[in-house]
Amino acid sequence: MTGAGGTIGSALARRAVDCGAGPVFLLDQDECALHSTVLALSGRGFHENDRALLADIRDAARMQRLFRRTRPEIVYHAAALKHLPLLERNPAEAVKTNVLGTRNLVDAALQTGVERFTLVSTDKAADPASVLGATKRLAEEVLRAGAAQGARRIAFASVRFGNVLGSRGSFLGTVLEQLRRGLPITVTDPEATRFFMTVSEAVSLLIQASAMASHGEVYSLDMGEPVRIIQLVERLAALQGISVPPVRVTGLQPGEKLREELVGTQELRNPTAHPRIWNLGLKPVRPDLAQRLDELRAAAEQGHRKALIRTLGELCDTYRLPAEPPAPPAGTTTPAPWAALRPTGTTAPRTGTTAPRTGTTAPRKEPPRIRRELIPEPGGATPAPVAVHPERTMTTAPAAAAEW
Repeated sequence: MTGAGGTIGSALARRAVDCGAGPVFLLDQDECALHSTVLALSGRGFHENDRALLADIRDAARMQRLFRRTRPEIVYHAAALKHLPLLERNPAEAVKTNVLGTRNLVDAALQTGVERFTLVSTDKAADPASVLGATKRLAEEVLRAGAAQGARRIAFASVRFGNVLGSRGSFLGTVLEQLRRGLPITVTDPEATRFFMTVSEAVSLLIQASAMASHGEVYSLDMGEPVRIIQLVERLAALQGISVPPVRVTGLQPGEKLREELVGTQELRNPTAHPRIWNLGLKPVRPDLAQRLDELRAAAEQGHRKALIRTLGELCDTYRLPAEPPAPPAGTTTPAPWAALRPTGTTAPRTGTTAPRTGTTAPRKEPPRIRRELIPEPGGATPAPVAVHPERTMTTAPAAAAEW
């Protein structure tokens, strides 16, 4: 389980343990989240568990070593960067983890004989409008390309679904905190809608879709009807037994959609044996994918944002590229970020001489002197001097001070 410290990764691990699968190896680069999952599953910490793997999927050599050592039969790949606004500002990091990290795992799986490999994808990969959606869509293509490689066929599959209620960093948690504190609720747009699913529901359908896979399918889960964000806020407020506080509309941020789609405009939705799982018909994988991924890696490592975004758009032909900010008019300079902090207007230059100060000057207040006191040490040892401010004199009893 990659991303084992996250909501979906930890729930998948719990389900695998409950079903008697084993051994279950938990991989994450977040040591605190990984520790929480290990404790929840076994009740014991790292010192008694050698199946917790602290590693970053960006490290290709490390992934190769771990796969050779553990020899997994089934891989659930839930590790990803998912914070949409943050990834819009840091697209290179999204590429390194979501695309190139997935490629590292696929390469390791091909070389060690994994039987099944399932990627946890997102509905934002359908006609992506964000860096998050584009990188997850490209990760799906990495799996499809891997399905055609290797002497031993691996059952690769990608599974798309929308927002998971109660997941780490989810909108739900933010709204509940704002309701609890009586703050205005922030929403992007009154008409914005999203698909929602519970953790248990998502994990059950994810496992069943994985069992259907054979050669790189991309599945989409039936998420039900989309929910207006405003309606969700009203329901949450009702469950808390409070009235809905004022709503502050922030406007759609770069990369955000007013309405999410489950299937792209160039994708076909085909039924499967499960009524809530669709198999998406996609165009063939481009033959130069490996070469273009190398170009994408170079742009990410060198920090060439424009080249990176352009390559993402060429590899995901339905990616709605972000609009370039308008260039300043010729002959003007862009003000520094701190220019707004400067006072406006002009300051008249000082002229003439400065008038001497008249009257008496208030006596200057001397800073309080620090006196040193001796605090008794336990056992009659020589006391150590401690600086005590006269306005903050210690009132602790000597015994308590010595104990502290």
